[in-house]
Amino acid sequence: MTAMTRITALVLACALLAGASGCSPAPAAPVTDLAVAGSTFAEPLYVNQLDAWYQKTQVKAVYGALSSSAALRALQDRTIDIGATDVLLTPAEQARLPGSVLSIPTCLGAVAVCINLPGGPALRMDSSLLSAIFRGDVKKWNDARIALLNPIVRLPDLPIIVLHRADASGTSSIFTTYLSATDQTWSDKVGAGQLVAWPAGVGVKANSGMAAMLRQTSGSIGYLEYTFAVQSNLTCVALRNRAGAFVLPSVASMQAAVPDDLPSDLKGTLLDRPGNAAYPVVSLTWLVCYREQSYDGRPRERAAAIADLISWILGDGQALAEPLQYGTLPEGVRSAARSILAQLTWEGKPVR
Repeated sequence: MTAMTRITALVLACALLAGASGCSPAPAAPVTDLAVAGSTFAEPLYVNQLDAWYQKTQVKAVYGALSSSAALRALQDRTIDIGATDVLLTPAEQARLPGSVLSIPTCLGAVAVCINLPGGPALRMDSSLLSAIFRGDVKKWNDARIALLNPIVRLPDLPIIVLHRADASGTSSIFTTYLSATDQTWSDKVGAGQLVAWPAGVGVKANSGMAAMLRQTSGSIGYLEYTFAVQSNLTCVALRNRAGAFVLPSVASMQAAVPDDLPSDLKGTLLDRPGNAAYPVVSLTWLVCYREQSYDGRPRERAAAIADLISWILGDGQALAEPLQYGTLPEGVRSAARSILAQLTWEGKPVR
């Protein structure tokens, strides 16, 4: 009998006779990796947070920037530990999953509308004008409907090149939900969703792809998460909010959109909120994981690692948000998020 055979036999005997012989099962190996993937909306923040978490704990959680819809598919296949999405799961989406999930908000983000015009003029728009442009009804930059909101701007005689997401996107869902809620024509003709039948324009993939296409395409207009606009030095449009004020995206205007009476389940919309300072296209973004973590023979240590990571993101990890142009969670939202995380279980018992 070889030495390796003898060791294997001894381990097996201890496992079978632990109670009678006094042998104790070997402790589970520490978790050194987690799989996190999904939304590109909060990709810059998650990449930085997961790197900081690794430096702190040596638990490596590499972020796969795919899309919100891809996160749902990966969760359904149970190929990741945590998904990232900008859209709360619908009852139908939840029903397709093999178990109940927890959706935990991590930050505030804004969808910026950006343009590439000669001279970089600052423009103002409302949802009716945005709807007309993205439907292809307004075709030139010097159209009278644009001039009406920008009377002192010298508008170029250039065709408008509309850019939209080609992939199923949480950013698209936020943007089209805003247009549907504020413009009846958009609601009737296009609607809202992660993937819609765009009436006009050129499709590009991911927030990073949108930023790159905007930078290189003169006469273009597109929408993307605000951080990508800042990182790419793009010109943002000031949007008219419900109070009638024209507001640019910023951390402050995101935070101004969060109501004091946001429901404790955190399912209230942050789109087109009242208030002079509120930017109208703001959303929470979420990390999603299975409520019961003992599936597929997963050890309790893995569930604990997930709980530790998300708890840190809701705590010290929030300090990384504002430098990257995301809004930190207000304390009331953070408290509600911690209550949701406390529902994480392993074999029916709370993980923390």
